[in-house]
Amino acid sequence: MNMRLKQLISLLRSDEMFISLSSTSDVEFALSDGEESVCVKADNGTVSSGTRPEFTVELDPEAWGKLLEPTPAPRTQHVLAFLRPKGAGQVFGSSQSFAQHLHLVRRAVEVLRGTTLSAEWVPPSLAQVTGGYLRTNIQNWGECDVFVERVGKGQPVLLLATAGADSRQWHGIMSLNQLIPNHELIAFDLPWHGKSNPPHGKYGVDYYLNSATYTSAIREVINALDLDQAPILVGASMAGAAVIEATVRSPDAIAGAVSCQAAPRVSNRHTPWLRNDRVNQALHIPEWTYGLMSPTSPTLDRDRTWWGYSQGGFGVYERDIAYYTESWDLDNISHLMDTNTPPIAVLNGVYDYSVPPSESKALAEDLPDSTFRELPNLGHFPHAENPVGFLPHLEEALVWIDHRREQREIYSVKR
Repeated sequence: MNMRLKQLISLLRSDEMFISLSSTSDVEFALSDGEESVCVKADNGTVSSGTRPEFTVELDPEAWGKLLEPTPAPRTQHVLAFLRPKGAGQVFGSSQSFAQHLHLVRRAVEVLRGTTLSAEWVPPSLAQVTGGYLRTNIQNWGECDVFVERVGKGQPVLLLATAGADSRQWHGIMSLNQLIPNHELIAFDLPWHGKSNPPHGKYGVDYYLNSATYTSAIREVINALDLDQAPILVGASMAGAAVIEATVRSPDAIAGAVSCQAAPRVSNRHTPWLRNDRVNQALHIPEWTYGLMSPTSPTLDRDRTWWGYSQGGFGVYERDIAYYTESWDLDNISHLMDTNTPPIAVLNGVYDYSVPPSESKALAEDLPDSTFRELPNLGHFPHAENPVGFLPHLEEALVWIDHRREQREIYSVKR
């Protein structure tokens, strides 16, 4: 057994973050390498050795070695990356209890790895960002008021949040807008998300998302903004798929797209614990997503991403993931793609074990006018987990889109 694993109990007793996370817990769980195990008893902020674990996380010694590296290699940074079907690891016992206490498992692994909470930089002010509401009428949803935030001037860039999230995910990038001159950054909250309430006449439990409603929402927001030129769309994860779908379906209204962490299609992201009255959504969903980020990204930015996911409306994340795993498929729009399809830059943070670089590269290869770039030190939420690190890649993608559009115009004139 890994020597640090044997020291787990004493390490957790002195870790303030684990004590805080377990302050309302009453659970026993074990970590095992297949031959030996350590059982942790967390009881309202106290930690001791247990004897009757409700669940056991079992990885082989090689997997533990990779997981506990001080700086794990891409796609080995979280226990979920090693569990079936992605790896050979298993959870024995109560899968419900595992879902309820994933936050404790995550912190236990961080403690074993020696991860400490470091001092962070203070991001620039958001004082220049302005916000307000637009009245829109979205297909199958009806009339609703959508919250929009804007900063900067020039070519409009419409920023879409990931599943279950809202425009706050883009605050880091928007605070750095002066580093992207001649562009206006615009972020909006889908209905049922962030500061956008459900459409008029709809209830919270009425929410669903599919290709028709998502692309209609994007199109209607663009119409309501009354822009003087077609915007470039930018999104990651679910939104990374949506910006491609919207661009292909409305090539005359969209100048291009930057798609991050998207694949031709996605599987293994939908589980029964994402919308379940026995599992605390405000804990489980941020933990389900936290491990997708790079461990090298700033702690503050990762924590803010976690915090944003702890505040979503009940069932919203699960319905968003349903779009991502059930409605989104490149094959559904491939017949619409041709030489008129706007340019699309495909980016992939290599630490993302839900959409590895090979899948984003395959997506780019199936698009008529695209470029592909790996983001070496980023994960599934590059814009939110490390805005400073992502900004140069975003700027490069925007420049490439502008260049491709200029080339098309020259070619069109010559013809």
